[in-house]
Amino acid sequence: MHRLLFEHRECVLTGRWTPEHGVEVASSTLPAPWLTALGRLGHDLHVRQYGPRIEHIDWAAMYDPDGGAVWLESAVTVEGRNPDGLGGNGTGAQVDDDVERVLVSMADLVQLQVANAHTAWPWGDEGGFTGPHLVDGVAVWIDRTGRATPIGELKERR
Repeated sequence: MHRLLFEHRECVLTGRWTPEHGVEVASSTLPAPWLTALGRLGHDLHVRQYGPRIEHIDWAAMYDPDGGAVWLESAVTVEGRNPDGLGGNGTGAQVDDDVERVLVSMADLVQLQVANAHTAWPWGDEGGFTGPHLVDGVAVWIDRTGRATPIGELKERR
């Protein structure tokens, strides 16, 4: 389901990511898979940035009661630029989705907001973006060579 503008959305999670502290959730009414997914995504934010360094990302997960979907909105701040406002355009996830589906949604939404802040993330071994996909029920980053790495297991480029 793609994001539409809803007047009656409810904030169901707030949090932040920084390189120093990783993921910090301030409040959440979402099921545990959402927090697990956010932790795995936060791990990968520590590596493979190309361009200005991400200083921090503020998050708000917004729930649409009409469709039952949640979108993780991000406000990305990178070195040398003013903070961007909260936003997110992409695929949401259902509240009761498993951790892998939630993670693909989060990765897609955060990656686009990071790119809007003029930083490429995550950058592949052979250059270029990697993209989030669900392959055999597992959330993975796929680079331009077709190599898949589970989201939450990225390491520095080789």
